[in-house]
Amino acid sequence: MHTIKTTLILSGLLAAGLYAQAAQADQYDPPINVATLACPAGSTGYGNARFIVFPSFGSAPPNWRLTIWCSAAGSGRRGHFEPGTSGVFTTWPYAGGAFGVGWPASPAYGNQYQSLDIDIDGDLDVFQLVETSANTWSVFLSRRQ
Repeated sequence: MHTIKTTLILSGLLAAGLYAQAAQADQYDPPINVATLACPAGSTGYGNARFIVFPSFGSAPPNWRLTIWCSAAGSGRRGHFEPGTSGVFTTWPYAGGAFGVGWPASPAYGNQYQSLDIDIDGDLDVFQLVETSANTWSVFLSRRQ
């Protein structure tokens, strides 16, 4: 009888310990501003901007590409950014873009968050689109610790 009680108590403590480990919150480094795009007047508000991060196999060498797409009364602007030689956790240089590209953006574009393993270390890092001032959109990257 004493062995059964001990076994039940130890099993309960083990289960509680495993649950506490699984309930741990993800930890992220402070966000880094990797890209900023000045948009046409009137493109303020989250309904008027989208972004996407994707592999760009057409780049030489192949690289990641971030595109911010914003709109003011249907007149859009796209800006492309790619990480430079300093890596993905610094500001990405502007790689070109276009005015008058129309709206809406493709449904593949997100309007606030995108999770992606950008540094290929096995966890998901978070990109966030933020309006940093009127008609100016920035994407911030937070690395998961």
